[in-house]
Amino acid sequence: MPKSTFFNLPEEKRNLILEVAIDEFAGKDYDSASISQIVARAGIAKGSFYQYFEDKRDLYFYLVELAAEEKKRFLARHPPPDPEMDLFDYLRWLLRIGMTFELSQPKLGWVAFRAIYVERPFGDDVLDHVQRRALDYYRSLLQMGVDQGSVDPEIDMDMAVFIVSRLFAEYGRHLIEREQLSLDDLERGNAAYRDLDITDMEEHLISFLERGLRPYPRTNRLRPDAPGQEPAP
Repeated sequence: MPKSTFFNLPEEKRNLILEVAIDEFAGKDYDSASISQIVARAGIAKGSFYQYFEDKRDLYFYLVELAAEEKKRFLARHPPPDPEMDLFDYLRWLLRIGMTFELSQPKLGWVAFRAIYVERPFGDDVLDHVQRRALDYYRSLLQMGVDQGSVDPEIDMDMAVFIVSRLFAEYGRHLIEREQLSLDDLERGNAAYRDLDITDMEEHLISFLERGLRPYPRTNRLRPDAPGQEPAP
């Protein structure tokens, strides 16, 4: 976490430092990102940086944590229309609102995504710091589905949590790459994504999950060629 001296700065100066840092880490991998570039663009002395943060790692961790907190606040401001909705309707809403957040703060989202899933410059440190909370969240959602009767109670929960969390984490990046949208385009609010119809892509993803997670008759689990089993009708 930043030192108290950072939080004592005027809000405008804090925001400038964070904006420049997000831009630096979004555009470069961790090793290539430069504190010298950050302080130069923010208009502060390099010595001042170390009065605010311990080192580059400290700043990087804070940005990852900031991304998680910003998304949490965003979701709190945009609650689901019906908290009692079916799990798969809830996942549809979650995918859409999550994508809305990604597109509203693409660079911050990319810093966090790369730290957790792509580069992982500190191994399991970032993973334990952020991803575990996300896995717990998706596990609670899937358990809600089991309790509702919309998810097969015999499903491999660990595998289901892994699949759902990775699909949701990577969906935004896939959409941006598929539509060939740059981070700069998104940061400027380019009309290319504002007018993007993503409903069909969302429905394909949720339908894929729904077919795999919903309960179905035990007899449908048997493969026709399984030893000792009768062929399915």
